Amino acid sequence: MKTGIGLVMSAVLSIGVAFALEPVDPQPASPLTYSNPAYQKVTPDVARKMMAEGVVLIDVRSPEEFASGHVKGAVNVPLDKFKKGMRLEAVPDVNDKVLVQCRSGVRAENASKILIESGYKHVYNAYGTLQWKEPLVK
Repeated sequence: MKTGIGLVMSAVLSIGVAFALEPVDPQPASPLTYSNPAYQKVTPDVARKMMAEGVVLIDVRSPEEFASGHVKGAVNVPLDKFKKGMRLEAVPDVNDKVLVQCRSGVRAENASKILIESGYKHVYNAYGTLQWKEPLVK
């Protein structure tokens, strides 16, 4: 008799739907399925290295979430401020790399889509603060 995860896996396999696990823990709140040549997902370790090279991290959580703890150096631009055609004040050149982060990676993916639709050429989903191993700052 199957129980727990075995039962779930059997159900998933029987309906022919499976999602690849992301290389982070915990997993995002929903599967990240967006695909575009201008879009990549990067682990927090890679994001940290990119930030050390000068790439800006945009945190798309609400101002309240951001104030409760964020990655040092992140710039808060809430997802509800994202509109097609926008330019980020912190990253005005669409040819520059930009990291996007939220709590788990889902809102970051949504924001990334809008940035790419707005002309950004190098957008990286850095997942979320849940997967960030270093202490957050307030």
